[in-house]
Order: sequence, then C-alpha cells, then structure tokens
Amino acid sequence: MLYLFIKQYYKSIIIGLLILWLSLSGSKSLVPGRMLNIPYIDKMGHFAMYAFFSAMLLMDSCRWQTERRFNYLILIIPLLFGALMEIMQMTLTTSRKAETIDLVANIGGVTAGILLAHIVKKLIERFRS
Repeated sequence: MLYLFIKQYYKSIIIGLLILWLSLSGSKSLVPGRMLNIPYIDKMGHFAMYAFFSAMLLMDSCRWQTERRFNYLILIIPLLFGALMEIMQMTLTTSRKAETIDLVANIGGVTAGILLAHIVKKLIERFRS
C-alpha cells in the first residue's frame, strides 16, 4: 500500500521535501531577496512553490490521465503543510520566522495550482489527440 502511494505521488513527495528543506534552512544560506534586491521575492517563492506543489498533487491524483477527475480533497495536504511549515519556522528555527503573509502566499499558490493543473491537463488532452 505504501509502495503504491509513493509510486503514484513521488513527484509531489519530492516537491514537499524540497519545500521542507527550503522552509527550515538557515536564511543566511538562502537570501534571494538580498541577492536580487527584489521586494517580496520570498513571498513570490512561497506562491510559486505551493502552486507547483498543489498542481503536481492534482496531476498525480488523476495519474496524469485526462479522462480521470482531480481529487480536490488532496489539496488539504499543501494547505496544512504550509501552516505546519510556518509553525515549525516559529518554533524550531532561530534564523527563520513565521509570517502571516507567507501563509497567505501559500494559500494563493494552492489556488493558482488548481488553475495550473487544469491548464496542464488541457494541454495533455490536445497533445494526445
């Protein structure tokens, strides 16, 4: 059972692990905002990572088959995961801090991920026909 779950969702699991690492790494090693000097680039990163994460979860839930429906219930995972990452940043790290705006960016990313998954699914339909 676990093997089948991992086999179906391995792409999503890899993205989740990457988000975990990026969320809990020391901010001194990951300072894109200061390197690029772009305001709110970290919020854009939150938005993009959670959009990609949720889109991949949706695509994995239908096994990348266009005739299958998305399992929208699975979107609870990135929503709870985003909240958990903020709590872990607040409690487990000293170089990172939890911010409400990060959570808002995560939720916005999940919402955008739904749209992204629909676009990808339509593109797959066009290329297969």
